[in-house]
Amino acid sequence: MSTVVSRLEESVSGSDRRAWLARRAVGIVLVAAAYYLTGKAGLHLRYFHDTVTALWPPVGVGIAALLIWGPGLWPGIVIADLAVGDYSTPLGTVLGQTTGNTLEVLVAALLLRRLTKGRLGLERVGDVLSLVVAATAGTVISATFGTVSLRLGNVIPGHETWEVWHTWWLADLSGALVVAPAILVWATARARFDRRSAAEGILLLATLVALVELPTQRDVPYVVFPALIWAALRFGTRGAATAVLLTSSLIVWNTAHNDGPFVRDSTTASLLSTQLFVAVAAVTSLVLAAITAERLLAVGAERELAHEQAALRRIATLVAAEVDPAELFARVTEEVSGVLAAPSAAVLRFEDDGHATLLGVTRTNLLGLPVGSELPLAESNVLARVHGTGEAQRLDDYEGETGGLVERLRAAGARSSVAAPVHVGGRLWGALVATSLDAPLESSAERRLTDFADLVAQALANADAYEKLAASRARIVEAGDTERRRLERNLHDGAQQRLVSLALQLRIVGAKLDADPQAARELVVAAQSELEQALSELRELARGIHPAVLSERGLGPALAALVDRAPVEVALHEPPAERLPEPVEAAAYYLVAEALTNVAKYAGASHVDVSVTRDGQRAVVVVSDDGVGGADASYGSGLRGLADRIEALGGRLRVESPSGGGTRIAAEIPV
Repeated sequence: MSTVVSRLEESVSGSDRRAWLARRAVGIVLVAAAYYLTGKAGLHLRYFHDTVTALWPPVGVGIAALLIWGPGLWPGIVIADLAVGDYSTPLGTVLGQTTGNTLEVLVAALLLRRLTKGRLGLERVGDVLSLVVAATAGTVISATFGTVSLRLGNVIPGHETWEVWHTWWLADLSGALVVAPAILVWATARARFDRRSAAEGILLLATLVALVELPTQRDVPYVVFPALIWAALRFGTRGAATAVLLTSSLIVWNTAHNDGPFVRDSTTASLLSTQLFVAVAAVTSLVLAAITAERLLAVGAERELAHEQAALRRIATLVAAEVDPAELFARVTEEVSGVLAAPSAAVLRFEDDGHATLLGVTRTNLLGLPVGSELPLAESNVLARVHGTGEAQRLDDYEGETGGLVERLRAAGARSSVAAPVHVGGRLWGALVATSLDAPLESSAERRLTDFADLVAQALANADAYEKLAASRARIVEAGDTERRRLERNLHDGAQQRLVSLALQLRIVGAKLDADPQAARELVVAAQSELEQALSELRELARGIHPAVLSERGLGPALAALVDRAPVEVALHEPPAERLPEPVEAAAYYLVAEALTNVAKYAGASHVDVSVTRDGQRAVVVVSDDGVGGADASYGSGLRGLADRIEALGGRLRVESPSGGGTRIAAEIPV
């Protein structure tokens, strides 16, 4: 069986490799064909009675091809350059020139991709300057290889070396600056023209042709620049690159045929003037177009930011108004959809059972599921990735992904998704997800989605804090009522009964004082005993309300007195010698008292450790026992009331009580 599986895997991998090789072979052939055809066209731009040209188009074709389809297609450059080579020169010269031309294209393409970080639209001034740098570096290599090959093959004399080198370099540089941008901007962006723009474009091209062919242009060679500026401002990099390609091609053609404003007395002078014009026109037009694109991008970004901030303000207003969470979730998804231009958005809460619950979704519901539906987190999708990492996640293409949720989205036409985590109280609560149809969401989607997720988290935190505050207030009221009932019951059943009995005894003493003095004295002694017991009970009640020793002598003596009355062995570690603020001492005292009471009632412990220390600006109270454990601060009015008291002082209470492992109660109270 394993042999069959192995053979099947080899067959599949073999077929994939054959398909990849076929695609690569087709790409190499296409690149070679394009390079060869533009090379032949470039040869037609040679000056009469010479073999040089002011512009060499194959350089731009090669750079653009390797940028768009990858540097792995470089063999096509080698094949085509050998096919275009001049075999009237020695074979070594041809091979040297081909080596230089191949390295030229490879170096320029790789350097440009690195400098622009893969941006090929030339819509930033830095990207245009990167093109100039990359083209310069590559063409220096080609000019050097080519000139040295010609000299070593004795094709040119030594005194012509510099002239041949700079002519070669400027021709290749012109080709790179003119042809490569035109291919890149048209191949990497979708054209959108309405009728008016198309008509304006045709008029612009016609104007350029007319200006280039203007008979009086010899006196004003740069008369075409207003039209080039028009192209850059109105049509961006695509218009600028197209206008430069058309203008440069016509001017080079005219100069090669001894016509136009750049014809000089010598071929070298004609070449130099033409190449300088081409370089200046290309760089100026592309930079101006990039500046225009950056300005439009900045205006668009400012408009988008204003739209985003307005949406965030609307959500923040809802958060401050403490609207119902269901309404908030619905509004958040609609605002996210509008800001990110994503047709579908959803808010989901992560559950402990490995599912996510859908709490809010846009009216355009690509999931096709109602609010309240459960979605599995075991699949590979952005939701599961957020659950696993706690960070924003992106999936740019659903093709090749598997899982029921992914298949549902893909069936609805979804292309990509971005998800941002919602953290509440330091824990991962859920996620906010946006999904697009046609193209991946923009690169800033994670950051912008996180801003909305933070507002959702704030709303949830507000609701949670409000519920906790209401519950705390209710517990405080309940504890006060309980305490008043306890005092009333203790007074009624204890001291009050003794005082009533004492009053009756005193009446009897008054009646017998004259008739039976001995009996009266016995009754007075009994009354005195009753009075002492009543006073003792009242002192015990007063100690429960607020022990006098705590106010008079401080926390240490009060805890010592408390420990002395404890029914189990208690080790009291030395408390702070200095007095703490009265509310802090009271909270610490009652925490120890409640803990010892719980030990006596429930823990079954044989030993308790009590410590109160001061750590900088906080008091730390720890009570630990060796009992049965299982205590929980969320149950029992005693610990819950203490937690409310300590939290009211800005502190916090922690209870660690594993079953069978004893209980440790720790409180940190700011001082």
